[in-house]
Amino acid sequence: MIFGNVNISRVIFAQGIIRRGNQEIPALLWMTNPYWLCKFLVILSFQFIFFSSVGISQSPKHEVRAVWISSAGGDWPKSTDAAEQQRSLIAIFDILAEHNFNTIFFQVRPRGNVFYRSAVEPWASQLTGVIGKDPGYDPLAFALTEAHKRGLELHAWFNVAKVWGNDNLPTNPLHVTRMHREWVKPFENEWWIDLGIPDARMYTEELVKELVRTYDVDGIHFDYLRYPSDKFDDWGSFTKWGDGVERPEWRRNNITTFVRNVYSFVQSEKPWIKVGSAPLGIYQSINGAQSSFNGYSGVFQDSRRWLREGIHDYIAPQLYWTIGEQKNPNDPDFYSLSNDWVNESAQRHVYIGIGAYRDAIQDEVREQLRMTREEAAQGQAFFRYENVAAILERFGALYPALALFPPMSWKDSIPPNAPKEIAVANEHGTAIISWKEPDTAADKEQPYRYVVYRSAIKKIDTRRAENIAAILSGTTRSFRDDMFSGREYFYTVMSIDRAGNESGAPVKTISEIQKILARYEKPGSNIAVTNTLPNPSNGYAFIMFDIPQRMHVALSWKHLLSGEEIIPVNETKNAGLHIVALDLRSLPTGTIEYRLTAGATTIVKTMEKK
Repeated sequence: MIFGNVNISRVIFAQGIIRRGNQEIPALLWMTNPYWLCKFLVILSFQFIFFSSVGISQSPKHEVRAVWISSAGGDWPKSTDAAEQQRSLIAIFDILAEHNFNTIFFQVRPRGNVFYRSAVEPWASQLTGVIGKDPGYDPLAFALTEAHKRGLELHAWFNVAKVWGNDNLPTNPLHVTRMHREWVKPFENEWWIDLGIPDARMYTEELVKELVRTYDVDGIHFDYLRYPSDKFDDWGSFTKWGDGVERPEWRRNNITTFVRNVYSFVQSEKPWIKVGSAPLGIYQSINGAQSSFNGYSGVFQDSRRWLREGIHDYIAPQLYWTIGEQKNPNDPDFYSLSNDWVNESAQRHVYIGIGAYRDAIQDEVREQLRMTREEAAQGQAFFRYENVAAILERFGALYPALALFPPMSWKDSIPPNAPKEIAVANEHGTAIISWKEPDTAADKEQPYRYVVYRSAIKKIDTRRAENIAAILSGTTRSFRDDMFSGREYFYTVMSIDRAGNESGAPVKTISEIQKILARYEKPGSNIAVTNTLPNPSNGYAFIMFDIPQRMHVALSWKHLLSGEEIIPVNETKNAGLHIVALDLRSLPTGTIEYRLTAGATTIVKTMEKK
């Protein structure tokens, strides 16, 4: 959230950190504490943009808008004719791009068979009607080319443990149920691989490695990364490889080992590839979402450990329920779960999974979208395409403006250089914007994409999503703006790398804020920290700091009586003024010491908690 031209840096709640993309915002704080909002703005005395319950649902600049395209559930393909498969997939991508979606979870391994050329597993029967039969083209390679033409990210959706879906096993000898019958077990008319068997786990890891080595995917997206139930028959593998660990924890460790090994390989092979998954919507029971069928103890899926351990870049939890009080075990509250997932994100991304296939959810889809933004999730993912298409036809566009992908600073925090020699020409009423490739960035990377901004105002506000005219491939050097129509517009172009970092000069503070900063102590480094506002405080407090250039910043505070210590900021920040909001309500009365380290400078100050 931007107030005037000031970056609102972070808000700490009792249960976690609230973020939105690379903009870390105190959305709930502002919405639920109007007293502090008003008092804070009076103190600062500058113009602000207030996000009301309507405003917060407006298009953010950074947001993942994902759709699952199911190859097992009927989205695609609907024909065994290769040409028709290609035409229909292009049509799907065109519709999603036209409606400002930006991410596709494309199912490439539905049930132990695949939609890409593999030396290990057979072609999926959905392509030709016969499992193992070559369709005459590579669907994943085709999908990647067409998705990237339209500025869409494509994550390879990979079902991990469920390898077949009914009693009748496939006859193809390459299918894992035939090749390694000893690794798979039936459960309720489905076949699951036993990830407690080291060779079975290694086999699945090698499949992912083959995919990563061969294809230029933007992400690997895991599903069925779990056990089917606590009733799964893995007693034999547990007795052989349990190593004295309790069975539930052993099962969780088996899955986490797979995740850790895959993530480590991706980081070494292609570190820009994003790794995520779609866990069950309930991690553990909470108020508003009580269920024994949960991720942690029901199917042994410790997804939050993967976030804390840094072996996942994002999760898209399947919150396929409606908003409102839970009235039965099958109807938990969407809002409570959204809040729970975002609060426990460990500063990785959360894209809330929305069950577009349910009629009741279609009726409240805009409200669920608004809530994900209010909770400061980094995006949404809709299950599945066919239902999304129905929603768009029924309700119209969900996203009125384009959005960039939220940066992942833990993967890469170095922005690309800006394009050179940006020029604009009027060609018979059409604006032609052109540019040249920038110099290589400090990390030796060139832009992966370019974003073109358009504004009727000469000073283009690149923070506003509605000013994004186009998001283009990194091989593009020009853009034809058909919306120009002879009207006066101003344009600029920025570079973006694969981690979502954007080039361009940092936003400067407005004069009113500069006057405020002039009153505070400024060391020779030109780094400034204000006294906490208010001081003393009995609730929320605000710390402002100003840095002259992009640098790593660490801000910590410690309650000197209780010894409790929190580090709300520990990452690279852009130049400018940043405001950190702290929730101090649970702390006892006493002195709080806060310490800011920016570059080589450390500043220590104190405040009082009433």
